[in-house]
Amino acid sequence: MGPAIRRRSLGAALAAGALVRPVLAQSPDPARILVPFPPGAASDGIARLLAERMVRAGNWGGAVLTESRPGAGGNIAGAATARARPDGRTMLLTIDSTLTVNPHLYPDLGYDPDALEPVALMGTFAQVLLAHASSGVTDLPGFLAAARGRGLSYASGGVGTPGQLAMEALRLAAGLPATALNHVPYRGSGPALTDLIAGNVPVGFLAISGAPDFVRDGRVRAIAVSSAERLETLPGVPTISELGFPGLDMEFANLLMAPKGIPAGARDEVAVLAMAMLKEEPVRARFAMWNLSTRAGGPDEAGAWIARARPRWGEVVRATGMRAE
Repeated sequence: MGPAIRRRSLGAALAAGALVRPVLAQSPDPARILVPFPPGAASDGIARLLAERMVRAGNWGGAVLTESRPGAGGNIAGAATARARPDGRTMLLTIDSTLTVNPHLYPDLGYDPDALEPVALMGTFAQVLLAHASSGVTDLPGFLAAARGRGLSYASGGVGTPGQLAMEALRLAAGLPATALNHVPYRGSGPALTDLIAGNVPVGFLAISGAPDFVRDGRVRAIAVSSAERLETLPGVPTISELGFPGLDMEFANLLMAPKGIPAGARDEVAVLAMAMLKEEPVRARFAMWNLSTRAGGPDEAGAWIARARPRWGEVVRATGMRAE
């Protein structure tokens, strides 16, 4: 299905969605968007922006709440969403690793990830390979040489998070032994970045907002980005592909999911709201500040992203012996 046809079909579904409005509006409970991260995370910000537009659309009976359900790599929020009534009033805004990595990482997720249905793709983001000034690492060849020679510890937001996935994928592509890089997992990317900036850990492959002061003032050097193209906020930082690893493009997506069986009209109305939101200039500026792209798509695009990424990250998990703690 081409983009133009998909937009027309979603538009038709949006019109059909008017048929479910009385059902949604009559519920005494507020609609909810669950987020598997603490308040203040980019996913939380995206969920709040979408909730505002859902309220304006008037199809959810007034309030639309964002609810933080952190823990277990997104499994807690995922399980709560999967077990909710598929009536269009409970959704999940998460990064794709909840659905693409966790099935390989956890022996028991606590729910069936296929009990969640894709609604929308709401922006993608890259990881930035960072090195503290005290590490002596200034470029990718120097990073690889240091890892191969003396070994390096690296920070990530936790086991199975994008930072660990990107670093281990790079290690495998470079042919470094497992002992070359020592993983130091933190309880979230924020604490990992804080310790890296403080020099308590020499390197990390982490998501960052904008072009931060710690890069501008030289405390931390941005070595490379994992996306296929350079970031607008860090135009002088090359991609991993440019630096000798063509095809090693690693991006992650924000996905909006719903309990399987959500009415098609409700699902597609939210998808249209989400895609329209990412075209608004104030929203695009906010996403740029978060170092997020405004790539958007409906249920088909979100489902295709999961289908592509799940086997890819499964290979990395198996090759590294990565396990949830």
